[in-house]
Amino acid sequence: MTSFTKVLSRKTERELNYAPSENVLQELKIFEDQEGWPIFENLRMLINGKADSFSFTRDSPYLYFYARVTEENITLKMKTREDETEFRIPLRQLNLI
Repeated sequence: MTSFTKVLSRKTERELNYAPSENVLQELKIFEDQEGWPIFENLRMLINGKADSFSFTRDSPYLYFYARVTEENITLKMKTREDETEFRIPLRQLNLI
């Protein structure tokens, strides 16, 4: 007997926009306050080299937040069931937090 599994394929449309880093940081602060996740505390750990990445997840309603540090940038990803948004902020601009 052959077993079957459900396979979900999602096609996404990419859209590229630009925003001032200050605006992104303000939105992150609002998001941090709404969700109660210590985003800026963890960003400080990335900036200080105490970690390479961190993430937060909530199942219902689905929400995923991920941050990773590279040599020059911090990449932030936010996902819901419908959307995915990615930001890249230069480390030199994050020394203000």
